[in-house]
Amino acid sequence: MKVADAIAQALVAEGVRLAAGITGQSVGHVADALAESDSVKVVYVRQERVAIDMADGFARASGAPAVAFADAGPAAANAMGGLVNSWGDSVPVLFIAGHNDQCELATGDTKEIPFRDLFGPVSKWCTIIEHPDQVSAIIRRAFMHLTTGRPGPVVIGMPYDVSSMEIERFEYQPVRSRRRVRAAGDPDAIAEAVDLLAAAQRPYVYVGAGVLYSDATKDLIALAELLTLPVATTLNGKSAFPEDHPLALGIGGFAQAAYGTLPATKLAMEADVVLTIGCGFKRHATQKPRPPGSKHIQIDVDAGELNKHHLADVAIQGDARATIAQLVESARSRLSPERLAPVATRLSRIESLQQEWRTLSRPLTHSQESPINPFRVTHELDKMLGGRDSILLHDAGSVRGTTCQHYIAREPRSFIGFGVQSAMGWSVGAAIGAKISAPEKIVATVIGEEAITETAMDIETSIRANAPILIIVKNNRDFADRDGGSSKKLAQARFGGGVDISSVANALGAATFTVHNQADLAGALDAARAAVLSGRTALVEVFTTRVKARLSRLWE
Repeated sequence: MKVADAIAQALVAEGVRLAAGITGQSVGHVADALAESDSVKVVYVRQERVAIDMADGFARASGAPAVAFADAGPAAANAMGGLVNSWGDSVPVLFIAGHNDQCELATGDTKEIPFRDLFGPVSKWCTIIEHPDQVSAIIRRAFMHLTTGRPGPVVIGMPYDVSSMEIERFEYQPVRSRRRVRAAGDPDAIAEAVDLLAAAQRPYVYVGAGVLYSDATKDLIALAELLTLPVATTLNGKSAFPEDHPLALGIGGFAQAAYGTLPATKLAMEADVVLTIGCGFKRHATQKPRPPGSKHIQIDVDAGELNKHHLADVAIQGDARATIAQLVESARSRLSPERLAPVATRLSRIESLQQEWRTLSRPLTHSQESPINPFRVTHELDKMLGGRDSILLHDAGSVRGTTCQHYIAREPRSFIGFGVQSAMGWSVGAAIGAKISAPEKIVATVIGEEAITETAMDIETSIRANAPILIIVKNNRDFADRDGGSSKKLAQARFGGGVDISSVANALGAATFTVHNQADLAGALDAARAAVLSGRTALVEVFTTRVKARLSRLWE
């Protein structure tokens, strides 16, 4: 067989279900070979970056890698915005980038880019297939990088002439046929961590996407219930712990985050022992330091993250699921029944804070104002979708803050948050990928009026791919010139005249609904949901007021 066919065969063996991109000569053979497989859905997108976004959304929704492909030179470079986003959020995406013929690399006759220099810094591994005999080893190594340790994108360069070369005696044993590789924590450190948690009067647990990638939610629930531990998540880790659980705090920080809830912030600021699992400490999540004198137990699969931002009292390198299971086992074997008894005062404290949070938020989530308050839109979405049999995504900008705090994620991966790079328009492609990953679920995204215009052409892709999604546009452009961060002239340049988003979406094939009044909101959302269930992508454009996304001012 030819190299391109061997690559496709190996990807199928690894369980790849989605490949998205725009083909061209250099990557054409690989794309054609993938399209011939009945087990891989090949989606042709309208720009290369959205191919990465689609694979990214698929991976976040399923935990399994997906493939993006693009032609050589500027086509591959055009995918960079999506790749940077996946790299920042540690998402397992395999990018197969077309490359010049091997014989042309020295002369740079056409479409030449510094391939490894360009993609190496924003990928977990970057390489080029230079000979047919390398195919099996490179694909196997790629999937080891994608499925072990801290996830991240992998980039493989595919020269056109090599893709059409013959390969003899091709055999491939998939990585997925083996048991998943998980690194456990040091037993002594595990015991020390259990002793600290058991002795804590005011413990606080803060977890990130590492818990989701490790499929560790059940183990985390067991640990929290065993030791009565309040649990908050990062934005990317939202849904790693069910937010309708009595011990759930919602989005938190170390100790305060831009989008943190009141319960998470207050308990973090009071904590005497903090356990962090699989999360980073980015600026938006560390707006206030943890309390002086508090102890910090840090667990991460990536040794490079340990003690990176803060010196931990106990640092444990290990997979989230494996190390949490160790903590549970150690606690059960080391602690007396009295020390494992539920701590009623902690449960009542959490409930009291949750009630205070609901009371403070109610003027926003139940607002009757017109234009519509964006928090009210989130409240209606939560009522309609409920976090079960559905997946909600958000895009960049203020919609993130007005969506993530008050939507209740009740199951793992029912909410997909993103944020390190925050590429505008990401969620259109990501929602399509999530829908392909879970076709039985309603997949919705909340996006702003600027972000939607960056990737709106791929609304048509969702229809052509038979992946209907629900898009809620929070449009506050009428308030743009009132934002003190921009001059009036710049606001006019950005929004003057505006884009008729609903008309554009309708022309691309979506069912569209426009909402100006609070009384019409619930009905429009229900009608859009019905359209999606019937197999048609739907867009609801809600004209909202402009509010600050950060609510901590309500209690500070």
